[in-house]
Amino acid sequence: MNTSNRPDGFRTHAELQAHLAALEADAPAEEGVQSSIDDMGAERQRLDHLKSEIANLRDEIENLRVRLGAVAQQTTTVVKSNLDWADASAHAQLGRYPWAKLAGAMATTFICVRLFKRLPLGRVASMAIPLIIGWPDEKSR
Repeated sequence: MNTSNRPDGFRTHAELQAHLAALEADAPAEEGVQSSIDDMGAERQRLDHLKSEIANLRDEIENLRVRLGAVAQQTTTVVKSNLDWADASAHAQLGRYPWAKLAGAMATTFICVRLFKRLPLGRVASMAIPLIIGWPDEKSR
């Protein structure tokens, strides 16, 4: 046997067997391989559990979006019905063109307050106080 032509570089069959025995001793035992397979299985279970949780959260978000849309629609309906009620109430109390009548009343009040501020209150009060004080006495007689 010519050892110089051997590609593995071992001179004898015994050297090759010794090398293979050393490699076998360094190789992980079957238990170690099984534990790493078990670890991969546990990791797969955790991953599946996380995927399930993500799917549940997405479903919950979608449900919340639907409920929020319903609440927004109800809010719009409530606001519109309140506006309709206020308009109907104003018409019932003030007749035709209630908002114009309210605007006129507010403008009249504003003008009256401006004019009242210009009055000499000292003279008006000195004349009005005796009338105001005497009014309950006249009513009781």
